[in-house]
Amino acid sequence: MLAEEGLRFECQKGCVKCCAIPGLIFVKESEIPAIAEFLKLTNEAFNEKYILRYFGGNFRLNCPEDEPCMFLTESGCSIYPVRPVQCRSFPFWPENINNPKNWFGLKKICPGIDMGRLYSIDEIIDIAAEVSFGPFLI
Repeated sequence: MLAEEGLRFECQKGCVKCCAIPGLIFVKESEIPAIAEFLKLTNEAFNEKYILRYFGGNFRLNCPEDEPCMFLTESGCSIYPVRPVQCRSFPFWPENINNPKNWFGLKKICPGIDMGRLYSIDEIIDIAAEVSFGPFLI
């Protein structure tokens, strides 16, 4: 359960530790044109090269779930300006904010946890709802 006053988070410049966390990476259909254009590909070419399959209203990137994101390079995220909402919303994912153990466990990975800006509960719920696959409840 979230703290009444909210949670602090500020992405630390140069840190890409969240990008290196293995797992499934989803892209909303509405995000594909911007990413494809950024990569100088057609939507079709992007889908053929980078999309594995359609999943619950979203598309899954074609990278093994036990490896970091395919767009992570030594210099950071290669699609940072158009990165998917899943990436933009980290660490405010439903599974992290609904479970204090997960939230505090992230501190071992993410140096931005408990730093910087204080996000209100309402802001956090709105952010988490963007990435949620169904009704979001706290």
